[in-house]
Amino acid sequence: MTTGPKPGTLKAGTFDAYRLAREHESLHGSFDAAASERLYDWLAAGDAPIEWNIAGTTDALGRPAIAIELDGSVPLECQRCLATMQWPVQQRTVALLAKSEAEGDALDAGSDEEVLVAAEPLDALMLVEDELLLSLPYAPTHADGECAAPE
Repeated sequence: MTTGPKPGTLKAGTFDAYRLAREHESLHGSFDAAASERLYDWLAAGDAPIEWNIAGTTDALGRPAIAIELDGSVPLECQRCLATMQWPVQQRTVALLAKSEAEGDALDAGSDEEVLVAAEPLDALMLVEDELLLSLPYAPTHADGECAAPE
């Protein structure tokens, strides 16, 4: 049972996604997902180290985009045996950038890519947390035959 995030404060900066895409720059960092107030309800007790990278890019049509990459592992509770298991995280998502909701809707209708409205500066940690949440299984389980034996 989780009791809340680990002590400490997570701080993230904001960035201009269009500038990042235009100049093909990148941001990177690491954090312990167990310290995130948004993630602690999803995680079992233990460290959850995640390395992240956000890189400016373009899609095949030259439209501005960002690539969000995560690498690490997080502790989850197996829904079969209730034991803690380490879940590997290796996620890469490319998101097209939109300047408004209307532009985002139009891009979304005409593309299979993710679309992100970036009219304002974006919060790097919030994007990383969002991607991590989306990568986690709804009901994590050990592979067949790997559950802990009942005590």
